[in-house]
Amino acid sequence: MTINATLLGQTLAFVIFVAICWRYVWPPIIAIMQEREQRITDGLEAAKKANDSLEEAKLNSSAELEKAKQEAAIIIEKANQRASQIVSDAQTKAETEAEKIITSANKTLEGEITKTREALRKDVSEIIISTTEKILEEEISKDKHEKIIIEAAKKI
Repeated sequence: MTINATLLGQTLAFVIFVAICWRYVWPPIIAIMQEREQRITDGLEAAKKANDSLEEAKLNSSAELEKAKQEAAIIIEKANQRASQIVSDAQTKAETEAEKIITSANKTLEGEITKTREALRKDVSEIIISTTEKILEEEISKDKHEKIIIEAAKKI
């Protein structure tokens, strides 16, 4: 094989082409590729962080939901206790009022019974006095005696 000027010219042109590419074309291409690789890496990291954040948010939300359920259960239990207490207090108050009313009614009834007894005693006394007066004023026969008793019984 013979080396001639064409081969040397082509070699020189190729070396110059490679040098120009190496100097002016290759660095921007490498920079673009590195930048693209960096963006992909950053995107993957951001996606991983977002995924991790999502998992953490799910855990936090489930924990918060559980905590909220527990607090709601506590609030409901307190409300039920308060309702029971209110019902118990109302029942106690009603029983107390009922006892007062019954006591008052008993006192009133006893007073009425006493008044009725006194009136009955007074009426019986008057009947006895009147009957005695009639007996003392007249002679008593068996028929008159029965008649007086019957009249006295009718007045009672």
